[in-house]
Amino acid sequence: MEKSSDNVTKHPLLGRGLERLCLGGLLLASVAAGVYVSRGDSERISELESELNMMREKEKRSEVDRRVSKQMEEIAYGQEALSEERSQEAIRQSEIAQEMTLRSETERQKALEAQSIAEESAQEAMDAYQMAERQRMEADNQRKQAEHAKLVTDTLNYISLGRTLGSQSYSIYQSGDKELGNMLAYASYLYTSDWGGDLYVPAVFQALTQSASGRRTYGVHNGSVSYIDFSPKDGNLMTISTYGEIFRHTIVGSQLQTNKLMSDKSYCFRSGYVAKNGKGYAVSHTGQLVIVGEKAIERILPLENVDRPFSLQHFNDSRQLLIIGENSIALFDIATERIIGSRRLSFRVVSTGRRDHKPLLFDNRGSMHLFNGLDDITNEKVPFSGQVTAYASSKHEHITAYGMSDGTIWLIDGNGKSFKLVGHLSQVTKMKCDGRRLYSTSYDGKMLFWMIDDTQIKPITLFQSNSWLTDFAFNNNKDYIWTGEHNGSITQYLISMPKIAERLRQNVKRDFTKDEWNYYVGKGIPFRKLK
Repeated sequence: MEKSSDNVTKHPLLGRGLERLCLGGLLLASVAAGVYVSRGDSERISELESELNMMREKEKRSEVDRRVSKQMEEIAYGQEALSEERSQEAIRQSEIAQEMTLRSETERQKALEAQSIAEESAQEAMDAYQMAERQRMEADNQRKQAEHAKLVTDTLNYISLGRTLGSQSYSIYQSGDKELGNMLAYASYLYTSDWGGDLYVPAVFQALTQSASGRRTYGVHNGSVSYIDFSPKDGNLMTISTYGEIFRHTIVGSQLQTNKLMSDKSYCFRSGYVAKNGKGYAVSHTGQLVIVGEKAIERILPLENVDRPFSLQHFNDSRQLLIIGENSIALFDIATERIIGSRRLSFRVVSTGRRDHKPLLFDNRGSMHLFNGLDDITNEKVPFSGQVTAYASSKHEHITAYGMSDGTIWLIDGNGKSFKLVGHLSQVTKMKCDGRRLYSTSYDGKMLFWMIDDTQIKPITLFQSNSWLTDFAFNNNKDYIWTGEHNGSITQYLISMPKIAERLRQNVKRDFTKDEWNYYVGKGIPFRKLK
């Protein structure tokens, strides 16, 4: 019973149900007792029944509410348990997340450590690679230096061999053994050219030109040749002499066909000019200008206002000729063939040249005068003492050369540096610049040329004549130089290295024998065929 009471106490809803049940029982008892009441009380009974029904309805609703409440309580308990489970799950997830975070941080630290190790390894590998690359490059440089040193040694040896063979060729050719001389000359050419040597050093060049038979001399004039040049129009050669001779020459192979246009000893021709149209002009020291056609003399023009004319210089884009006498000048118009002006000079002209495409006059007092027009002649001092007898300049190469009466040549380069060139023994008669080469002739009979690129500018003798060399000219393609000589001869001289090499090759008829090779070339040099 105590337990039952405790249960009722513990469940309030159950207690209230029991109270209502007891109340219902009392009402039923009242109704049963009132069976015998009067009908007046029937209404009261109906009310009680109505109330009872209402109570029953309320009881039912209370029971429903109780059940709903119980269900809600159970739901609440369930939600609380679920919430607790979720809370526990959240705690577990948080712990898992913290654990994952810790693990992730650990892994990140490990990754950073691995990355650092990898970077250190990569740097070590890069350092090792760079060191290996430096060692490789150093080894490669050492190899290249060794190869270069060997190449330089071989080059010097073979260039020296080329010069030695040239010297041997020249001597043996002069002794009469032309076959062996030609073979040695061609071998000299091959070793010198193949190894980048200078083909114009005397030992090589003289042997080559000798064996190539590049020199031909023709005795054509009776007087001293004072002018020689080629026609730009047809390539024919015009020469004049101090004996009043004017010749035109046609070159056919090795033959020279000469057309004598004038030969009159009363004239003394000192200078000439061949115009672009093919006409020629010759000025006589006796005071005449002769106009020369392609096949005949066209006109002889007296020069009344020019004393002892001795030089012709073209002017104004070759439309005019400046006729230069010792103390006077005159300007001749090529188109109209007449003198268009003259002028007396306050100085005596002894030689002429050209600078900046204009006539340059040298006097006997150490001054030079640039002709810009009859009313515009400059005056300046020659930068060297002595008498200038020849002049040459190259505006493109910035070279200026003064040939002197004592055979000296003074050269000024583009930096203003002066060089004294010694090679001629007497008066320099003419000079010409061809690129970085300077050609010169002299009364000593030598034709020299000078390589301006050399640190020490030394002369190379093209040839030595037995007569004074008075003038020279290149043919139109510059394969040959032609010289005029005091004895009346003109000489053709081959200077084209490709043509010289071709002639050398044609002159070689056989290869060296083993004994010849060992004796002249050397046992340690690999045998080389010439044919």
